[in-house]
Amino acid sequence: MSNAALQPPAKPRSRSVRSGYRVASIALVLCLLPALAVRGQSPSASEAPSTTKDRVNSQRWWPTKGTVPFADFAGDSACGPCHSKKASSQLTTPMAQAAVRLATRTPSPEIARASLQLGPYLYRISSGPLGSRLAVSSGKRSITASIAWIFGAGVHGQTYILDHDGAWYESQVSSFASLHGMDITPGHAPVDAGNLQNALGERLATSAAGRCFACHTTYSTTSSKFDASQAVPGIHCEQCHGPGREHIHAIHADERSEAIKAILNPADLGPVESVDFCGACHRTTMDVVESTEAYGPINVRFQPYRLEKSRCWGAEGDARLTCIACHNPHEPLARGASYYDQRCLACHAAREGEPADRDATPAVCPVAKANCTSCHMPKADVPGMHAKFTDHFIRIVRGGESYPN
Repeated sequence: MSNAALQPPAKPRSRSVRSGYRVASIALVLCLLPALAVRGQSPSASEAPSTTKDRVNSQRWWPTKGTVPFADFAGDSACGPCHSKKASSQLTTPMAQAAVRLATRTPSPEIARASLQLGPYLYRISSGPLGSRLAVSSGKRSITASIAWIFGAGVHGQTYILDHDGAWYESQVSSFASLHGMDITPGHAPVDAGNLQNALGERLATSAAGRCFACHTTYSTTSSKFDASQAVPGIHCEQCHGPGREHIHAIHADERSEAIKAILNPADLGPVESVDFCGACHRTTMDVVESTEAYGPINVRFQPYRLEKSRCWGAEGDARLTCIACHNPHEPLARGASYYDQRCLACHAAREGEPADRDATPAVCPVAKANCTSCHMPKADVPGMHAKFTDHFIRIVRGGESYPN
């Protein structure tokens, strides 16, 4: 869905919570790969959290940066010859499946016929010889737009990006897995009768469209220019690791040290930088703090912010708690609570010979030693998203407490 997923927060808008953070956040459940500033630029291990805009401006490469020329990229399949296992398994992740481009004038199997009456408007989705279409009608009047893209892996839902009269629209309605049907796109406001153009969806300025595509596709913005025609659906190697042409040239020239400098290396990022890197699409702590829109249950979708609220995180972060400490961005997301027990118990387990009150030993749970996340990372409902999402604010949950911002 549109987890927005997805960039620095924008000023509030009358119709919706910022595009790219809204329904997109439903789809992008994995944090992105962390990476290192290239060519010897090593960030401080204890650097304070920053907004995504600050990171984009200060780093040679950062997710969503978009300043690099298209010619500097090696291409979507260039990593496979040397990194075949990671490249092939990454294709099965929600990040790699974060978007689908729909062919024009061709029926699309990804689109199922659906309809929804929303206030005075009837929405119909169809797919046929003319391509995939969203039609909106009210009385005898109607308007139809082509569905050019689907944003979201479909785990919880998907949002449609419409191409209408040369402009991009985020559809007013989205599909939700739990409903087996459609409802209003989260963050969108109902549209009064008589305005079919607005009923179609939210028209996206080029800058807003660029932010949405940056967290659902690869190569959509290069040389600081957004161009959806060159976008590759989903998040792939170079969207996280940076342009690879020079890296590959150095490999072929047997210049290993130069090859290492020319590509992003996640191993050299400190905890804060690592989590901020994922926050480029999932919102950093400072993105949320500076936003007027990100309070209440909606921010359960902003995992970096929630994680850094945890007591475990500490003042300067903890490498054992970064996004990739639990989620391998090259592999499908593990959804069972038991999978994460080994991460929790690596710290929260009694050590033989250590006194129970020793400061260096995190507290041992007196209740259970299995399915830790089911209690300490509870799921929360997000209004309008028709699904529960895991809260990455690790804590002791008190019965009856309100959602902790």
